[in-house]
Amino acid sequence: MVWASGTLATFAVGVVLARWLGPAGYGVYGSAIAIVTLLAVPAQLGLPLLATREVSATRGRGSPAEVATIGWWFTAIVTLASAVLAAALWLLGELLQFGSAIGTAIPAVAALLPALALSGLAAGLLRGQERVVTSQFLDVLLRPLALLAALLAWSHPLGSTQALGAQFVATMFIAVLGLTLFFRGLPMMAAGGMKRIRGWTAAALPMTLLEAMRALEGGYAVLIAGHAASIADAGLLRVAIASSVLVSLPISLQSIVTGPFLARAHADGEAERLARIVAASTVFMSATVAAALLVLALVGQWAIPFAFGEGFAPAYTLLLILGANQLLSALTGPTVMLLSMTGSEGMVARAYIISVLSAVAAALLLTPVFGVVGAAASMLVATVSRGIMLNRHARQVLDIEPSLWGAIKVFAGLHATTSQNWRR
Repeated sequence: MVWASGTLATFAVGVVLARWLGPAGYGVYGSAIAIVTLLAVPAQLGLPLLATREVSATRGRGSPAEVATIGWWFTAIVTLASAVLAAALWLLGELLQFGSAIGTAIPAVAALLPALALSGLAAGLLRGQERVVTSQFLDVLLRPLALLAALLAWSHPLGSTQALGAQFVATMFIAVLGLTLFFRGLPMMAAGGMKRIRGWTAAALPMTLLEAMRALEGGYAVLIAGHAASIADAGLLRVAIASSVLVSLPISLQSIVTGPFLARAHADGEAERLARIVAASTVFMSATVAAALLVLALVGQWAIPFAFGEGFAPAYTLLLILGANQLLSALTGPTVMLLSMTGSEGMVARAYIISVLSAVAAALLLTPVFGVVGAAASMLVATVSRGIMLNRHARQVLDIEPSLWGAIKVFAGLHATTSQNWRR
């Protein structure tokens, strides 16, 4: 419920920003958000994911002081790393004196970076305390609502720099609130945190790499479109990406729901049950995403200019491409969650690296020729290549075919078994 409500709130924010900023202004805003999201990965150093693991394990040993130590050390490291990166970005902008619209937004991007990095860390720390609902409420729902409130309270007319300023206010509010909730009731930190930094660093590096690939996949197309096509085209693509979230909502929901069941079935050695869970998840995703894409295909050409403004009407074609990409992801099955829950997270990381870098290369080739349509189409490269690699690995390691074809075979086999038992 929180996730669905947050998706709708994020979509509402996109509508407000697009209507107020227009294609070019929204392109600047979207490019700036892509930049700060990429920079947040080295600023966080993989610590949000590591915080969830370390806090959860430490709480199991019953040491509140050690939990506080993790929180204080991780907060200090992320604050320092993000501040250094923000200062370097601001100094680079001052020295090079970028004349483009993106260049004028660099100071706002630099200010937003520490807030974004700390809000991500706060979410990871809260998840480690098993406060998953609280973490999702802050990050998924309250953040877009706070941004919407800040936008409505901001003086008008609103430009991309002012929109980034409102984003800073909302994100810093979430970061401070999240960290306050985490530290509330904890004692002062225990000694010995410095000795554990080396171990934390070794564990955080692979996580940082995986998060970098995910961030790159989410933002590369907008950045390349803004550079190789036009900043207005980047705005169109940003609107299409925001709208395609409505199509991908079933994929996100099934990932949240099925993860624990996949892990439990694998741990119990129940191979048939694991295959049935995967098959049911694939069928659910494929059917719901296909239905959502059909609705968007029928009403999108009218709905996009109605919601975002007439200037965004060309985003309809991009939305169909991105919707097809989400359908392909659904048809290949819950491979990322399946392999992550069954001990093959290393393969997931490798597949992400190869698929995302392949998509970036495709975008660099296609965008100069086909414009923003080429940038959108390049996302299909990541989905297809990753799906092929992960499905192949699942067949080899788990003897499971996660795709829709595999799901059909699983349910066909169940039907045949049921029929034979009934005849007996």
